Amino acid sequence: MLYKKELEQVPVQNYQEIIPIKDTKAAKYVATVQVLNLEKSGKTLVIDVFLRGNKELRLRFFSDGNSFLACKEWPATKWLKSKPTRLLEGEYAYRCDIDAFESDIKKAHDVLKKRQVYCYRRELIDEMDSFVAGLSSQKNEEAAYRKQALMKAHFEMFPDYPPDLKDYCETDVFGFTYIFISKIQKESRKAICGHCGHQFLMPRETKVGEGSSCPKCNMKGILRAGWRSDGPTNKAKLCIAYKVQNQLLLRWIKIERTFNDSKVNYSFEDYYRNLYLQTPKGQVIYAYKFQNASWGFGCGWDWYRQRNGMVNYDESYVYNRNLSAVFGTSYYHVDLQTGLKNAGQLSFRALLGNLKTIPAAEYLFKLGMTNLVTELGSLQRSNGKGFSEILGISKQYLPLYRKFNVTLVEHRIISKSMDWVKETSFLKLRALSPKDSDVKDIGELLKTMSFERFANYFYKQIQMGKSKALSHYLMLYKDYLSMSETLKVDLSRKSVRFPNNIKESHDLILFRFNRVKHKNEDKKFKRAAKKLYSGMPQFANSEFCIVYPALRSDLIKEGQSLNHCVGADRYYKDHIAGTQMIFFVRKITEPQKPFVTMEVDMQELRIRQLYGYGDKLKNSNVRAFANEFLVALKRKENKVQITVSA
Repeated sequence: MLYKKELEQVPVQNYQEIIPIKDTKAAKYVATVQVLNLEKSGKTLVIDVFLRGNKELRLRFFSDGNSFLACKEWPATKWLKSKPTRLLEGEYAYRCDIDAFESDIKKAHDVLKKRQVYCYRRELIDEMDSFVAGLSSQKNEEAAYRKQALMKAHFEMFPDYPPDLKDYCETDVFGFTYIFISKIQKESRKAICGHCGHQFLMPRETKVGEGSSCPKCNMKGILRAGWRSDGPTNKAKLCIAYKVQNQLLLRWIKIERTFNDSKVNYSFEDYYRNLYLQTPKGQVIYAYKFQNASWGFGCGWDWYRQRNGMVNYDESYVYNRNLSAVFGTSYYHVDLQTGLKNAGQLSFRALLGNLKTIPAAEYLFKLGMTNLVTELGSLQRSNGKGFSEILGISKQYLPLYRKFNVTLVEHRIISKSMDWVKETSFLKLRALSPKDSDVKDIGELLKTMSFERFANYFYKQIQMGKSKALSHYLMLYKDYLSMSETLKVDLSRKSVRFPNNIKESHDLILFRFNRVKHKNEDKKFKRAAKKLYSGMPQFANSEFCIVYPALRSDLIKEGQSLNHCVGADRYYKDHIAGTQMIFFVRKITEPQKPFVTMEVDMQELRIRQLYGYGDKLKNSNVRAFANEFLVALKRKENKVQITVSA
């Protein structure tokens, strides 16, 4: 063990001039080495490194063969423990050269060799660096072993899955099965229930895809062709809570349900674990995640410890049959086991936290509005009292909210409606599966149309399109209206304002729109571009680059080439106003050829759209590149500084 006070008494060695071997370049540094027998530190290696020429002392290195200390000035004001190369040349230096006598290099090697990692060069700097690397490697191995041992101990705390887990998944997670029917045999079809295995006959008129139920177990089912070789697969996530040694444990699992020969099979796989452990210093939250860590500290799919305090906010089903045993019957004045029955998917961790910290959460939970409880922190009125005060809507909506456990996104849309939302219209809204990013656009539409018309119209469009999300049809409709107004189309007739097929009508008017000349707008665009792009980075990597539109016609050409609607008037106006800007993502080898178009909300700094040909994105690397560009835009110096009137 090295004693600093003792080392401080060791005088600096004399500078020795070392003449380099013929045809070799003199090193920047020169070193002198000695081995001392100190009273407390024992056998100690001392290396003094000088700058060649002015003989200035640059580094003192001490080691007893098991540890080391270094300093860059003498007397020492700060002791350092880093590679000598980095201490001499900087944090990112790979290697530096030090001239030393062979006898001195051997002295250093004899003391340091037991702890060194392999190094193919044997100069003095390599002796020191490989020794420090060896100590660091050993320290990392010991830390990894301790971490692995702790993780093993933590995992052993988790009990087995509940014995009724499969039954719970059947009834409370999926809530339906498949009824496998045969081809028509005379006047009927043979049927087998995928849940209980009961065999029975069904009428010949029965069709695949229809809903039915098993006459024995009463489980609802979807009719499935029994002659198909591929069985259906269903997936879900589930959170299970445990109380072990009076400590709270949470595990999240991925569920996969398959059917083989009409029989149901389950597989379960943990992917996240939290442990809330009480220690003498207070509660510590441990977190483990099963992930692909082929970068940095790990390799491949495995369990990796997360930073203490991290929790999982994933939406999932919650196994509620043991919640009273884990949390009691009054967790912050609510019965979790009763309240979460048939609650569907939600963020259990967010729900627990909001019940603890937000008074209104208890009220909404007892009304059965568990979805709103999980996102209560996002409500501006979350500290209010009573249904209307908390949510800002009429109390007459209470039955609807309780019956359907309305989500925060659905609530935000309902609150923007100018007229009463009927149950039938709400169910169509839920079928549309709106996202948080859709709320703003829907709110704008609800200023000019009834909620019922909105729900009916877009439900019909999605039914016809089938494969696209609601956001796609909202975009088409807004662009259709914008282009129609620019072309002075009479929208007073219902059939024109609400075309039967928005995709077809949009494409027709887009063709007309793109034929219109934009010379005047090109001038405006060119005038605005210089200020608009001021401070923005020239951004590229080895595969892609960002190209900034220079003219109004650039947007039109982009839309024509990629068969999408970026040429629409609203994109142009938003772009030169600096609110929602368009950026062209091009291949670095073909910067002039349209490839992918990106729309960025410059106020919220998020990507609104990222589409290639035909509103599709096939190259996954593009999204990663776009996100990197977004990070660059977030730097203060790159934000849009002006607003240019369109």
